[in-house]
This record gives sequence, C-alpha cells and structure tokens, in this order.
Amino acid sequence: MTTPTIKRLPQRRPRYLNPFEGRKKPIQLSGLFLFDPEVPMRLRGQSLRTSFIEMGEESLYKTLERAGRMGRATKSLRDRLIALLPPTTGKAMAAAFDAPDASTHAFSQMGPWEAHLLGALSDENGDPTGWPKSAQFLYEVEHASRTAATFCDEGQFRAAGEYLASHALLQRFMSPEVLHGIAQLLHPNDRLVLRIVVALEVWLSLLALWDIEARPGDEDDAGSYIKQLLPLNAEAGKNSVAHLFEWLLKKANLATPAALMEDPRLRDFSVQVGTIGAWSRGTNFPSASYGTAIARALLSAEDAATFKILSAAARQLNFLGYAAQYIEEVTGRLEGAAVVEALQLGLGLPFGYDSIEAWMMNRYPVWLQFHRANLGVESPPRAWGVSR
Repeated sequence: MTTPTIKRLPQRRPRYLNPFEGRKKPIQLSGLFLFDPEVPMRLRGQSLRTSFIEMGEESLYKTLERAGRMGRATKSLRDRLIALLPPTTGKAMAAAFDAPDASTHAFSQMGPWEAHLLGALSDENGDPTGWPKSAQFLYEVEHASRTAATFCDEGQFRAAGEYLASHALLQRFMSPEVLHGIAQLLHPNDRLVLRIVVALEVWLSLLALWDIEARPGDEDDAGSYIKQLLPLNAEAGKNSVAHLFEWLLKKANLATPAALMEDPRLRDFSVQVGTIGAWSRGTNFPSASYGTAIARALLSAEDAATFKILSAAARQLNFLGYAAQYIEEVTGRLEGAAVVEALQLGLGLPFGYDSIEAWMMNRYPVWLQFHRANLGVESPPRAWGVSR
C-alpha cells in the first residue's frame, strides 16, 4: 500500500461552529456508518423532549427516560405512550411491548433510521406514505451495513472489510485505506474515528440527494444550493455560514454588513450589531427565525424562500465541517510515524484529503453525478413489519 502524501495546511482556515443548541455533547452514530436521527432534529432546533413538551407530555418524557435507564416500563406507561401514536404505529408498538424478545414484531426488524422514517413519513393513521429518494438512500445504507456491523460485533473485522469492499453501494463511501483499517483489530477509539470518517462521506452523499430533490427540473445542477455554499478553498478562511451571509448581501444589493444594519427596510426590525458582525465573519449562526425574518424584510418572496433553503443547507455543511474538525483534532495530536500509520488505516479526512474544504469541493460533484445517474423509479415504502 502506498504511503499517503502529507501536505502542510495553510495557516488561515475556515472554522466550523458547534451546530447544536444547548450543552455540548458527543455526536451520536446510528448503526455502523450513519449519524443518528437525532442529529438532523437537533440541527433544526428540535428534540424528542421538545416534541413531548409541545404535546403537553413533558412528564411522560421524563418517566420514559427513567424507565429507559432502569430497563423496564410499567403497563400504564406503555399505554400512555401508545395512546399518543397513530393507530398503525401504536399497534406495532404494542406488539413489541408484548413480546420484546420476539423476532416477528416490526421493531425487531428495523434500525433507528427506518423507524424514524416510518414515523416521519406516514399519514395520520401511521401508514407509510411515498418515500423520496433520500429516505430510500438512508434505509438502504442502514439495511446494507447490518451484515458488516454484525461481523464487527463478533470481532470478524476482515470479513467486515471484505463484505464492504464487495458491496456495490457501501464501497463507494470508503477509500482503500479505510477498507484496510476496517479489516484490522483497532482500539475502540480508532474504530469510532473510522466510523465517523465513513459517516461524513455518507452524509455528503445524502446532501447531494437532498439538493437534487429541492430543485425539481434543474437537470444540470446549475442552481445547486450546496455548491453555492461550499468553502472554496482553505486559504479563503470562510465557512458556509459566512458564504450564506454573502449571498444575502448580494441579493439585497448591499455592499457591507454596515450597509445592511443601516438599511431602511430593517427600520422596524431589531438588528443586533454583534450578531450581524459575527454572522458575516462566520463565527455565529443566527437562529433560523432571525435569519428568515431579515431575509423577508430585504428580499423578494422568491429570494426569501431560496434563503430559507440555503440556510438549512448551510447548517448541514457547517455540521459536516464541525464533525470533520474532530477527525483533524484527533490526527493532529499524532507525530512522526504515528501520522503515517494513522493515514494508512484511513484515520484522516475522507479519501485522504488534506483539508475539509478540499474534501467537500472534490467529493460533492462526484455524488451529484452519481445520484443523477441513479435516480430511478421510487421503490414503495416499507410497511410495518414487512421487509422489502
């Protein structure tokens, strides 16, 4: 195996912000190579707790938390939860409660993402609706990686590497170095880093699908939302948050942040000087409601709608940059031969790129092209307890 080339990073580089509200905590993974469904919820400022609070059921959430820690739930607690669910979902949940160890109930056959998607993409009765290609993609990655996850759980790492290398979809997310690393007996911390490296590539691929779905009719990707926000290079020092602000200024026909703060269209709006200044530098990302309110005051209805999509895209890219910074921090502690060894095991940025920006700029077009070539007829959604 060839030794990866190690390049000196430029001094001035973009930094990516902690994308989550509240207390900082580790990024959660689901299965082998997916970020947990909680991640996109938190990026939108949502959580399971806030969902229960909105339903007036915060006490139920706290009781469920305690039951989860203790590993048991009373029948009355189960009944309270099932009563909140749509009929079809509630029926499946009741079957799982009645026979938690059975392999026949719906929840025993699905991973966290599949369960999340079935809950999010269902009608008022809880029956599945049509799945967009991005949802199918998440299901397929989760389902396909189960075999490799089982091999890893059993300590059969070489078998896991061979399976992944031969899988038509999964092998596309991994460099030869990553596949080599997966096949080795690694320290659990190194294996976690390797999983995050692959999860970054999977999520970048998912963003390409979301991008395509958000632009029906734009066949040549000239209007790609993500491509407008990608950090151009490491030397520029601007992250996706700063690029979003630049887009806003341009569409509002404003030259500087100061001009925005003095614009008469914002006369009745509480413009916070510190917030605007930090946003322009990419060191603070205002809340979605704050940014949308400014966009509506300054832009046409069409551009304000585009800003809302771009804002969501910028949050996703910032999250990827933030997660990738963790990989850089881990490998940045290494010296000499340890650096070379780590890179040979895939313990660096995806596909061996020497900066987050180079990775995004080079790999994102690859995924746009891949998904454009593979956009077929949508397969039917998975029904509760019925495998596709």
